[in-house]
Amino acid sequence: VLVLFDGFLYVGQRNRDYLLRHGAAPDRLFFSPHCVDNDAFRAASEAARRAAPAAGGPAPVRRILFVGKLIERKRPFDVLQAASQMAGRGVPVEVAFAGSGDLQAALTSAAAAAGRRAHFHGFVNQSELPAVYAAADVVVLPSDGRETWGLVVNEAMACGVPAVVSDAVGCGPDLIEPGVTGAVFPLGDAAALAVGIETVLAFDRDRTRRALAERMETY
Repeated sequence: VLVLFDGFLYVGQRNRDYLLRHGAAPDRLFFSPHCVDNDAFRAASEAARRAAPAAGGPAPVRRILFVGKLIERKRPFDVLQAASQMAGRGVPVEVAFAGSGDLQAALTSAAAAAGRRAHFHGFVNQSELPAVYAAADVVVLPSDGRETWGLVVNEAMACGVPAVVSDAVGCGPDLIEPGVTGAVFPLGDAAALAVGIETVLAFDRDRTRRALAERMETY
């Protein structure tokens, strides 16, 4: 079927590999990256940070953010499990979920039963998302292979927030440079997810934001 086409637009490395594997000619492949309005997300998130009250007293608890539908294939329970493992090692974190879906009631109950600090934003309009990203220290996307890209990672990075994604998430090879812009963990491995989050939380914030801005220049 591919021979019927004169050219192909690929959004990232895995898309390109797929086309090559099925016989597309390399000289007929043209990079057309998945992207969001980086300038709008960056400006709005910076404004939200400036408007946030100055932190006082004890160091604030670090926030892990999940953005997306609360459905099985996005594996939001993995985030709670990772947070529990981190708490067991004395790493205090809170989890925020921006999105709605079939698993919301079960997630709320699970967080309460485990004594986890969790905030459920419900559905968040795109215009309000930059402030949600600005309040987070890391965004986590633990989805299975049906997450063919993951634009929430673009949005988070445009807001200066690094990401931890499963190795099944499509954008991983393009957006995640381990140790620089985030971390990648094996799908379904909550222990590895917890380690990845801890690693990212230890990043130097200013250096990370510069690296994210450089990455977003391409996407």
